[in-house]
Amino acid sequence: MLGTWRYYGIYNERDVHVVSPKLGLPEACMLTIAPCMAYRMIRDFSRLKPGDTIIQNAANSPCGQSVIQLCKAWGLQTINIVANHCGYDAVKKNLMSLGATAVYTIDEAENISTFNTSLTRPVLAFNCLGGRFEDIMLKLLERGGTIVYYGCAYDFPMVKSCLRPDVSFNVFHLADWNARATPIEIDIMMNNIVNLMVTGEFKAPIYQPVELKHFVHALRHTVHCEAFSTVNYVFDFTMP
Repeated sequence: MLGTWRYYGIYNERDVHVVSPKLGLPEACMLTIAPCMAYRMIRDFSRLKPGDTIIQNAANSPCGQSVIQLCKAWGLQTINIVANHCGYDAVKKNLMSLGATAVYTIDEAENISTFNTSLTRPVLAFNCLGGRFEDIMLKLLERGGTIVYYGCAYDFPMVKSCLRPDVSFNVFHLADWNARATPIEIDIMMNNIVNLMVTGEFKAPIYQPVELKHFVHALRHTVHCEAFSTVNYVFDFTMP
């Protein structure tokens, strides 16, 4: 990524985006990955209207937290599935505070059988994990719905697409979108996200600043939990 491990650099004008001075440093340093990924997946794969529901797994990941907050800002509902053993109560409390409509463990999600006007059957699904997490979402997804594979679930599921021929199966790579996008398209996306951050409607994913010398601690605690750690570790070179 541009700017990583350096203080100075020379870049093409199209690769640099000016942000508001009111934008917090944590939001700025995490702006170009998870928030942009969430933004594009919500915007690009289904024509959503206020009140529609999105379902996702790995909801406590940075992208999952971003999906929740963008959906809250745009009047969309979210069903969020997380692993059973990652400090679930604290994770659920945090995701609900971000604007999640519902948060379930994988076991709880398997028992969902009915929907109503307050929480409609999801029309769009974001799959980052596969396995049981994916199977549950396909079971709950509305007929004619859309599922997007990203992150750890890039492989296209030929068998499952045959089992649900009514569903639109898609794969998303943010790097591919960035390579195709025009500077104007990138500016529009960035400005929309930054405006939500500046107004307090969108916070940076949960993070903990660490000194570079403690990188082993950060790496160990990032990968210790199935279906993503809840905390991002950010190397802070300003710490004494």
